[in-house]
Amino acid sequence: MKELTPYDFLIGERGASTTPAENTPRNGQRLLVDWVSASFYFAKDVQELLHLIGIKEHSYLSVAEGSRYQVAGYNKTYNLGFLEIMHNEHDYVYLLNFSGQGCRQYELSSTYTITQLLAILLHYQATFNRLDIAIDDFDNIYNVNTIRKAVYEKRCVTRLRTWGNHERGYINSGNDVLTMDNFYIGSQNSRYFLNIYDKKLERQAKNIDVINKTWTRTEIRLKEEYALKMAEELVSSKEIGRVVKGFLKDKFTFLTPTAVKSSKNKSRLAKDNKNIARWWLKFIGRVEKLNISVDIPERTLEESKEWLFKQVATTLAMLEKYDEDNYYNLINDLTQYGKAKMQEKHYNKVENQKYIDKQRKKRYRSASII
Repeated sequence: MKELTPYDFLIGERGASTTPAENTPRNGQRLLVDWVSASFYFAKDVQELLHLIGIKEHSYLSVAEGSRYQVAGYNKTYNLGFLEIMHNEHDYVYLLNFSGQGCRQYELSSTYTITQLLAILLHYQATFNRLDIAIDDFDNIYNVNTIRKAVYEKRCVTRLRTWGNHERGYINSGNDVLTMDNFYIGSQNSRYFLNIYDKKLERQAKNIDVINKTWTRTEIRLKEEYALKMAEELVSSKEIGRVVKGFLKDKFTFLTPTAVKSSKNKSRLAKDNKNIARWWLKFIGRVEKLNISVDIPERTLEESKEWLFKQVATTLAMLEKYDEDNYYNLINDLTQYGKAKMQEKHYNKVENQKYIDKQRKKRYRSASII
């Protein structure tokens, strides 16, 4: 099998940003590939597979029997940080399943960009199961309620037939304090659908500090032939933002209240920009100029430490005040009890965090050299 180099898939470099996206972009938007799921036969084992997609270091690779898609014949799962690869040993098929965190991990630890990964998968004729494109807006062009209201008022023009809500909060707060707020157009069975949610709210619910005043994520979720077509477009296009904008314009339009009152023919109204909501025109205009950004994965064990400080620290302080002489024996007993209960998934989580931290250090070290 031919040895791959970055030059084989240089076309994948187009549209890839070299600017870390931890900082809010100047125009308040960024575009991310947020999920890649594809199956293929092109590797004889998982080590060769990792090598082909640019992952040189896999000493932290863990393996577990079974998988989340065992019903489809995948009976083994490999994890490297947030990278997840499943194997159907009977049919010799691998399923690469990178969630949003997995995509961020790939950007951190691979010698290739995310668009080059798509190019590699296309080169080996992988079957695309899912591809998500996320557009983050920090300028509050619109929010979840903007989309919700437009749909409720029948101002959304799309071929999709259904919509849905997903809100979550606390019983004692009613709907005054939400921990999750998203609205989607389409359904899980649709070959494509649009999901808009409050990303800041989601992260705060995980006890993660967010410096941005607002953060709305618009997520385009594509399946099967739509995922394949989008992957081809992202790899071949010099202007990735235009590709995504073109998809949005073709599949979704939001009309002004005045336009809807003037005519019942919404498809005809959608052909004239004067009938389209200004916030939607502004949003897709911004998208047109975006390239794929680079981001870093969250620290899962860091979240656990934050949870300890916010939820457990006061209890521990009270226990120390109550019985200071035996306090450190209690801490030791708790730790030993926890070790006895640890399973393979817990050890894997520790190793994955070590791997992620190691890749972060490499990135920051190379950035400081530059």
